[in-house]
Amino acid sequence: MFKPSIFSLAKIISFHILFSAQVNASEHDKLIVLTEEWAPYNYMEDGQLTGFSVEIVEHLIRDLGANATLELYPSMRASYMLNHEPRRLFISMFKTKEREDQYQWVGPLVDSSIYFYKKKGNPLVIETLEDAKQVEMISTRHAGLVFDTLKKAGFTNLDNVSVHAKTVYEKLLHGRTDLGISESPLGTKHILREMDYPVDALVQTKVKVVDSALYIAASKDIPDTEIALWQASLDKLKTSGVYDQVLRKYHE
Repeated sequence: MFKPSIFSLAKIISFHILFSAQVNASEHDKLIVLTEEWAPYNYMEDGQLTGFSVEIVEHLIRDLGANATLELYPSMRASYMLNHEPRRLFISMFKTKEREDQYQWVGPLVDSSIYFYKKKGNPLVIETLEDAKQVEMISTRHAGLVFDTLKKAGFTNLDNVSVHAKTVYEKLLHGRTDLGISESPLGTKHILREMDYPVDALVQTKVKVVDSALYIAASKDIPDTEIALWQASLDKLKTSGVYDQVLRKYHE
């Protein structure tokens, strides 16, 4: 029977220690990029995670050679993970004054805003927040930045039982609410197409509730040097022509 020498055993033990250390280091360095269903920036299509922000982040991961994976979760779950778990990134997030100190930021990915919409043909004139407060009912999602912003502004006419943007706009299109608010202009067009409605079935009002750029939000435990590399990679992508190609694809 073969009996390994003390020297051979030492090599085997050393190999296992080195292999274990490499695995642990790899796991330690791993980044999880969290996202939610929010077309056309991040969403599932034919079983694949896609969208403008997803494509941009995939380019950054390849450029950096980062040990990172993208994972889609319900919005509240993704937010919890970003706030409570290490080495987490999140796309796509509005960078607001209230959020600025909570995370580190890479971006901007793209400028975006969120408006009230009314059904085409509705004679309502909505030019200020006060005008919107006077309508009977506004459909919105049940939680999130838009809902919180409206509540803080004193809105008491919110129908906020909807989890999905499609439900928000279905209520508006079927005349069950006077106004609807959920997505950016780009997102609203995307959802109307998915619902087989013409993109002009809803009319964007003049009232902008959210006006901010979308960013990658990062948990604060990620080193500043690592965040700087992600920012440099995004800046390089914007000058390469690839960024504009991806942007045009989702503005068609």
